[in-house]
Amino acid sequence: MFNVVIELYHISELKSMFIYEIDMKNGGENLYEKFVALLQRNGMTAYRVSKDTGISANTFTDWKNGRSKPKVDKLKILADYFGVSIEYFLEEKAG
Repeated sequence: MFNVVIELYHISELKSMFIYEIDMKNGGENLYEKFVALLQRNGMTAYRVSKDTGISANTFTDWKNGRSKPKVDKLKILADYFGVSIEYFLEEKAG
């Protein structure tokens, strides 16, 4: 059981690094912009999402200002909340 937990932790860290790499190569489209698009599409505010998901409003502000990048656990919560896949956040913007 202990080994499984360690492996899951390592997989999560690798996913976080992968997401960061994808975001940095994403041609200007960042994960926060995709979050904003979901807010607009659903007529919601970051404050409402914060209250509903337990992700602090400061976390969203940090993403917006580039002080931090979303981690996999937060993306999973948002993906489930908005009914999209985590891949939505990773896809490059068509254009």
